[in-house]
Amino acid sequence: MMKSTSKKVKQDLSVVIARNVIRVFLVLWSITIIIPIVWTLMTSLKSNGEILKDAWSLPAKLQWVNYKIAWDEANFSKYFGNSLLLSVGTVALTLLLTTTTSYVVAKFVHPLINGIGKFYALFMMVPQVLLLIPLYKLCQRWQLTNGSTVFLTLMITNALQGMPFYVFLMTPFIKGLNNSIFEAAEIDGANQFQAFFRLVIPMSLPAIFMVCLLSFVGIWNEYGMSITFIQESAYFTVSVGIQDIMNNSKEFTDNVKFAALMLAMIPILIVYIIFQKPLQNGLSSSDGVKG
Repeated sequence: MMKSTSKKVKQDLSVVIARNVIRVFLVLWSITIIIPIVWTLMTSLKSNGEILKDAWSLPAKLQWVNYKIAWDEANFSKYFGNSLLLSVGTVALTLLLTTTTSYVVAKFVHPLINGIGKFYALFMMVPQVLLLIPLYKLCQRWQLTNGSTVFLTLMITNALQGMPFYVFLMTPFIKGLNNSIFEAAEIDGANQFQAFFRLVIPMSLPAIFMVCLLSFVGIWNEYGMSITFIQESAYFTVSVGIQDIMNNSKEFTDNVKFAALMLAMIPILIVYIIFQKPLQNGLSSSDGVKG
C-alpha cells in the first residue's frame, strides 16, 4: 500500500513539474512574439528623428500621420485590396475543392479513391518551392501571368497546392460522421449532391471554418508565389508591396515602413483574436459526429 501511494505521489509530482516547464516555455515563447509586435507598433508611431535617436524609447507624440502616408503615398491601400481579393478568391476555391474531395475520399470505397488519398499524403511531403519555377514557366508560356489574369492564376495554383494538407485535415472529420445518417437520407431519396450540401456541409462547419481561417492566413502571408508571378507593381500583394516599400529607402522613412508593417499585421491579428476559440474547436473536433 505504501509503495503504491509513494509511486502515485511521484507520478503526480512529475506531472506537475512537466506542466510547469511547459507553462514557462509557453510564457517565454509568447514574450518572444509579443515584444517584436509591441516594438513595431511603438516605432510606427514615432517621428523618424526619434527612431534615429533612441530605437527603444516611447514616442513623445503619437504620429498617426505615418499610417496615412503608408496607406496613401506608399500605395498600401492598393496592395491591401489586391491581397484581400486574392485571399478571398483562394479561400473560396480551396473550400470548394477541399470539401468535395474530402467527402469522396472519406465516404466512397474504391481502389482509385484510396490511391487519391495516398497521393495527397505523398504530395504533402514535396516542398512547394520545387514546383515554383516549373509552374511559373508553364503559366508564362500560356500567358497566365499578364495583367489582372495573374490573380486567377495565383488563386488556382495556391488552392491546388494547399489541397493535400486541407484534405488531410478534413477527411477524418467527414469520415467520423455517422453513416446511418447518409443511409437514411438515401432511403428518403436524396442523391449524393443533396447529401453533400444538406448533410456534410452543415455537419462539417467546424472543420470548414478551420480550413477557411488557415487558408486565409496562409494566402495573406504568402510571398514566394506572388513575388515570382506578379510582374506589375499595380498588382502587388501586401507581402510583395512591403518589400517594395522597404527597398525605397530614399522615398519612405523608417517610421512609414514600420507603419506599413503594422498595417500588414493588423488583419491577421484581428482574425486570430476574434476567431481563436472557433479555430481551437475546429482542431479539437476532427473526429466528426460518431454514432
